Amino acid sequence: MAARTTWAWRLSALGLAAVAMLPLRHELPPITDFPEHAATIATLDDLWRAGPLSAWYETDFTHTQYWLMAVLGAALAPVVGGAAAALKWLLVGSSVGLLASLLRLARALDLDERLTLVAVPLLWTRPFTLGFVPFVMAAPLVVWVVAEVAARGRPSVRMHLWLAALALATFFLNLASVVWLLGGAVAVALARELESAPLRAAWRGVLARLVGVLVLLPALLGWLVFSDVAHVDASRFAVSMEGRWWSPGHLLREAPAWLMNRWSGDLDVALMGVLLLAVVALLLPLGEREAAKGRRVAWAFWLATAALTLALPFERGWLWGLSTRFLPATVMLAPLAFSSRRGWARSASVGAFVGVALLSAWDVERHVALAQAELEGLAVLKGLPSGRLLQLTFEDRSAVLEDSTVAHASAWHRVWNHGANEPSFVDLPQSVLRYREGRAPWTRPWPWEFTPQGYDNAQEGPHYDFVLTRGVGPSFPPAEEVPGPRWRLLREAGAFRLWAKE
Repeated sequence: MAARTTWAWRLSALGLAAVAMLPLRHELPPITDFPEHAATIATLDDLWRAGPLSAWYETDFTHTQYWLMAVLGAALAPVVGGAAAALKWLLVGSSVGLLASLLRLARALDLDERLTLVAVPLLWTRPFTLGFVPFVMAAPLVVWVVAEVAARGRPSVRMHLWLAALALATFFLNLASVVWLLGGAVAVALARELESAPLRAAWRGVLARLVGVLVLLPALLGWLVFSDVAHVDASRFAVSMEGRWWSPGHLLREAPAWLMNRWSGDLDVALMGVLLLAVVALLLPLGEREAAKGRRVAWAFWLATAALTLALPFERGWLWGLSTRFLPATVMLAPLAFSSRRGWARSASVGAFVGVALLSAWDVERHVALAQAELEGLAVLKGLPSGRLLQLTFEDRSAVLEDSTVAHASAWHRVWNHGANEPSFVDLPQSVLRYREGRAPWTRPWPWEFTPQGYDNAQEGPHYDFVLTRGVGPSFPPAEEVPGPRWRLLREAGAFRLWAKE
């Protein structure tokens, strides 16, 4: 039998996950896509109230399923103090919810719930710091659905309705998570049914477990017919959708960057080493063997998750990190799948999970606090009139985060001032927002936001009232002889400069 845990212990475990999210209390999280997701929430909230942004944007729920994050955030924003606060609460709820769903999975499989604490230091991994918010929000839903499908008894009618709701919520958050949900649910249903029936006779039981999940099939069919992502040539964002896969060796070399090696300094690397050693220690033949049929079901879920890191392409069109985003989940599920002995070795590993979680939370807090100084120059945007802003990022390096902290800085203009900004996620086919007829600016071919030196003052300049630059580049401010509008320096702070059209 698995080690018994009390509700007081479970609440303490969830509290530990909440502690890991405390760095989000700072005003400007160093999360790459955070400003754009906050801007999407702010825009939807503004459109519902027919605010200033309604002059630029409109919603389109017909050609995308990628809208649940924005809808939940916009509903929450008036209650918690704005779009950025709403997004932070969504991230906190999703992170604590992920641990809660892992605890539910362990109980459903009659496994040691303490092993789920490995997830706490893996909450701030690269999918989180890059700002894959819909994926982060979908993760607890996926694990909860799989836990109920994998439970010893088959789901009741009421439970199937609940699973259908969770599956549809996942669909309206993130499609990569739908692939994870379907693969994981089929794997655990088959593993559970094979405990009592041969393979040839197990499929009826598998289908009985998956009834609620099968609501995804018509949803996916509708997506294939109507989505701009499936018909990208029909959108403004027509690019090649050819996939690019990573080899197992390349994936292994890049794995640390997608786990805990995200911050400047070496502490996060050392903590990752300790965490992985603690996971490996669970495999050692130390302690009393623990018989649990649920472990084979956990192994099936782990295998389905790990397989996605190779089965999915790393990059397809503008979508990237499709395969590597599942690396943290693969590590989170490993203890449940492979720890087969109870005793002092397991207890030591659990203790290591807690220690690494606390040190990692302190390290994240330290770096997020340092990032506030790096981002304080964004104050140049505060109080700006609600015109249209273009960002040209000539200097993108961060002293805090391995990825960019400023790539989407212009989106704060939409959050703070209700003004339009570019580059933005509005350009993407999966966006729930669209420009109103005649409001879309002239842009160079994608990935134009990463080539600020290609700025065309004659073509792009007339569409904007302000330009935000970081660093110095050859294309801005344009020389006197260059056609197009003239620009004057309005404000300057740190590496940021704000220019206004004369």
